[in-house]
Order: sequence, then structure tokens, then C-alpha cells
Amino acid sequence: MKNERIALIGCGRIGCLLEADPLRNKPCTHWGGASAAGLPINYACDINEERLRRFSEMAEIPPQHRFSSYERLITEVRPSMVIVSTWTDTHAAIGITAARHGAKVIVCEKPVAGNLADARALCAECEKHGVALIVNHERRYDGRYRAVKKMIDSGAIGVIKTVHASVLTSGFHGESKAAAGGGPLLHDGTHLIDIVRFFFGDITSVQGEFHREGRKKGFEDRATAWMTARGGIDVFIEAGGNRNYFVFELEISGTLGKIVIGNGYELLYRTEKSRYYTGFRDLSLKKFPPYSQRSCFTTEYIEAKKLLRGTPAAITSGGRDGYRALEAIHAIYLSASLHRKIIELPVNSDTIDIQRIFGLTQ
Repeated sequence: MKNERIALIGCGRIGCLLEADPLRNKPCTHWGGASAAGLPINYACDINEERLRRFSEMAEIPPQHRFSSYERLITEVRPSMVIVSTWTDTHAAIGITAARHGAKVIVCEKPVAGNLADARALCAECEKHGVALIVNHERRYDGRYRAVKKMIDSGAIGVIKTVHASVLTSGFHGESKAAAGGGPLLHDGTHLIDIVRFFFGDITSVQGEFHREGRKKGFEDRATAWMTARGGIDVFIEAGGNRNYFVFELEISGTLGKIVIGNGYELLYRTEKSRYYTGFRDLSLKKFPPYSQRSCFTTEYIEAKKLLRGTPAAITSGGRDGYRALEAIHAIYLSASLHRKIIELPVNSDTIDIQRIFGLTQ
């Protein structure tokens, strides 16, 4: 891998800076994951000169390999692997440029794009040029979530009936821009939607609403939705919510038990004869099965390394997965704007106008 040209475009939090967080399981950034997998980043780009300098010094990237323009980096260097960890509305343009100029692998930060048209264009360009596109929904690579999927698929808690999924945050902060594609449901909830799809397959319909605190326009502070996943599984989700804490959690209920998984905890319950009521059954806490302790970023970049080498490998979180997550989120926004109308998926992207939905018209 020493002869490969590997470029990080976007040297901010998820690009590299979160490695300084003493509480996070390492590696926890694109730089850290690539390094752990034996993929040394040797080119860097950022529009912020100080961030670019700081990262380049940490990664020992020489001045001639540093760029403030992604167009120049991609067209002059033609890197074989491009990592896109920039603002949402720039993902597609950078990825398309990379696909047209020789990239073999693109790792793109979530959400895959700000709108469905851009996401579709990026996927199409990668498919046209034979580029492997990975979207960083990192929980798909996490050993705990893989263990949950294995239990679901094996029937460990019976037939899945309902799912309660939540990503609770402080709400929306910042300027609402149509190009950004949405608020907490998009930027944090994309992980929630994607892991639901990872566990249960495509989402077939949504019915949603969103709320703002003290505002009549702009992105939501809280969004909720009922979704139906393949096989008729009912899924209730909540994103945002002006909480003074951060929670990411799924509660998965089957006919024989329940699984609860979130940030830092995982619980398995199985049915057994009730200790409290004659003729009834209770849920009893059981030992959660063993799982890989390897960082999800390391696992993700081991997959990227195989793809870069040309080794046949299934992409765990591909471009089309990123598209489907974005589609479900924007369908929820559309449903909310139509007074909680049920929206069947797939949707016609031309019917979703984020600018109109969030009152961003001039």
C-alpha cells in the first residue's frame, strides 16, 4: 500500500480531530481507521489552512502533498483512494470528480449527499467507472451490531414484531440551508435509518412529522416517524428532541425475547416462565453473545484495503445503502409536510423540495 496515493479531503472532526477525544474507542476517525488498516494517508486537502497544516504535520504529509482545492488534488494527483469527510452538500461533487479521475475506492462520510438527485448521480458515476463506494454508516462494521444482526437472522428472539429506535440530541443548531438536506433526522438519524435497514431490509413506507422550538421555518428540532420495514415490521423512530444528553438506542422486540443496544450497552432478554404471575411468561436478562472488539473504523478500512487491492469483497455499506437511507429520511420530511400522509417507497425524488418543506424560500 506504500505506493498507493490516498487522499483525505476534509481534515475536521470525523476526518482526524476526534482521535484526541480520550473517551472514544480508538480509532474513531477516517485517518485513524485507515492508519490502523495499513492505508497511510499521504495527501490532504482542506479549505482551512490551519486545519490542513495541523493534520499534515500529525500524518507527516509533506507540503507538496497539501491542497486547499479538491479539484486540484484530484486532477493533478489522481489518487487511487479518496476519503470525503467534508460538508454534506459537497460530497457528491467531490466523489464524482474522484470517480472520473481514476479513483478505485471512495469512502464518503454520511449522509451520502444533501439531496436524492446528487446521491443518485454519485452512485451512477461510481458504477459507470467501476469505483467501490463506501458510505460511512460505521455501525454496520461494529462487532456489537453485527452480533445483533446474527441473532435476528438466526431467530434468537423469534419473529421480530416491533422496533423503537431513537437518536436523542439537543436539536438543531446552525443555519438551515437547502443544500444541507435537513436537520437532526438527517445528520444523526441517518445512522438510525441505516442500521434499521441493515437489520431488517428495505423500508417500504413512512409516516412522519417534525417540530421546531420557537421557530416557524428552518430545519427541525425533533422528528418522529412510523416506518414499515420489509416483512411488515413496525418501526417507531425519534430524532433530535432538545434533550440535554445524547442517546442512540434500538429496542427490538420479537416473539421470544428482546434486544436493546445503544452507545456503550447491549442487552439480551429471553422469555421464560413467570416469577410473578401464574400462567404467564416474563423476559429474563441473558448473557449477550461474544463479539469482535475491533474498532468499526478499522474494520471498515480493512474492507477498503481489500477493494483497493482488487480482492473480491462485498461492500458492507455501499452507495445504494446511503441512497436508501437518504430516501427514507426525505420521505419522512415529505410526509410531515403533507400532514403525516403515508409515503410509499421508493419515492420520486422530484416530488421532494427541501426548500419548500422547511420554509427556506426567499
